[in-house]
Amino acid sequence: MHLSFRAFALALLLSPSLHAAVIGSSKPAESITEARIAQLPHGSRAAWTKYLRRSQQQMQTDRTALTAERKPGEPVPPLPKESSAARSMPLNKPLEWYGSAEARHSADVIVSFQTPAGGWSKNLDMTGPERLKGQSYAPDNLNKHPSPDDFDTPRDPDWNYVGTLDNDATTTEIRFLALAAEANPTRAELYRRNILKGINYLLAAQFPNGGWPQVWPLEGGYHDAITYNDDAVTESAEVLRDVSTGQPPYGFVPAELRKESAGAVQRAL
Repeated sequence: MHLSFRAFALALLLSPSLHAAVIGSSKPAESITEARIAQLPHGSRAAWTKYLRRSQQQMQTDRTALTAERKPGEPVPPLPKESSAARSMPLNKPLEWYGSAEARHSADVIVSFQTPAGGWSKNLDMTGPERLKGQSYAPDNLNKHPSPDDFDTPRDPDWNYVGTLDNDATTTEIRFLALAAEANPTRAELYRRNILKGINYLLAAQFPNGGWPQVWPLEGGYHDAITYNDDAVTESAEVLRDVSTGQPPYGFVPAELRKESAGAVQRAL
């Protein structure tokens, strides 16, 4: 017998024999570790081991770069202001708008917040001041109301979402800079260097199986899982697809990088 939801709800209210029961619980995705890789089929281990080591090396590079900017005895700059990508990096304006002083300022702020790995954090206000030397690459993205079973508690509260695809991050910055480069010939070379760095970030972050994690270099926990939320996989593949065509605003991308991007799109598909 099949009951409609309304009929089931009515039966639940009227019958003392029906009661609520726990039928399962959510489990957080696991971190990518050497132990997990060791459980894979032998032929898959080398690619994943190489990927994990590349992530670990890049994490160390990123953290070392920030540490080097912070001089002993000098105060650490406050965390950057939070905002939404859609408001501070619009992608739907006429091309001439990206040549305006307002857009150039946002593009310069974007450049200043790019991590050594080539990505960006999320929820950054790209209309505010440029990043200060020694300032965090990320705003305060910590959960303000964590529960005992919170899946998002970072291992290091001071290093959280540093380079991510969450909330449209990184792909939006790449697209904005590409439009700004088209509209600002005098600054195009600067913006395009950072675009290439961002493209290489997407290529480096892609899993051997074609997906993308939420955070790279890997942060651990569910951030290490393939992330469909916020269209992270889709938007990464779409940016690389557009890059691979060599059409404006990505006509400046070298042929070899376009080829690598096309391969990454096929793996994603």
